[in-house]
Amino acid sequence: MTTIPHGYIRAVLGPREEVLDGILRRSLLDDRLPTIQVDDNAGRVLQLLTLLRRPRQVLEIGTLFGYSTIHLARGLPEGGRVTTLEIDPRAAEAARRNLRTAGVEDRVDIVVSDACAYLETVPPGSVGLVFIDADKKSYPDYLRLCYPLLEPGGVLIADDAFAQGDFTAERTEGSEEDREAKAIHRYNRAVGRSTRLFSAFVGTQSGLLVSVKE
Repeated sequence: MTTIPHGYIRAVLGPREEVLDGILRRSLLDDRLPTIQVDDNAGRVLQLLTLLRRPRQVLEIGTLFGYSTIHLARGLPEGGRVTTLEIDPRAAEAARRNLRTAGVEDRVDIVVSDACAYLETVPPGSVGLVFIDADKKSYPDYLRLCYPLLEPGGVLIADDAFAQGDFTAERTEGSEEDREAKAIHRYNRAVGRSTRLFSAFVGTQSGLLVSVKE
């Protein structure tokens, strides 16, 4: 796989914003949350796609400390909202603080819940954009539950689409070693072969797979 030219990207797009740099430092160094947030260019891609799609409702699966949430919220049209799902209350509290710091808390609802249980309560056809970046073994389940929620022309985005990250923190005792990677590949094959989705990979650090509901 071609190496992502991070130095070139940073040279062209400029340094990370001071507010984002502070959020990263506090979340990773002070709060000691895991370093599994999207990279800076992926965050910009999320904001760009949101700006282009102009969804009234965005659904994010996996908040962590809100780094990707900030970029999604920044791309919203006036009156748009992000609902972001996080199962860890400690991470959700850090995300609330970071959203306030970034000045986007008024556009975001954080729901502390099991994602699959919450997704079953969302009305079909009510979401303009979905971003998936949570429990990797559940990616096929997220696809099954999220597809009906998307409005026609809605955008579905999955992070870690290259399935090359270190997913050992998600592994339970006795589970197969490559369970998470296999689940991501099942997700990729499903959206790639679907006649109801048009999909393409975006070459970020972990890979985004972007799909549009036809």
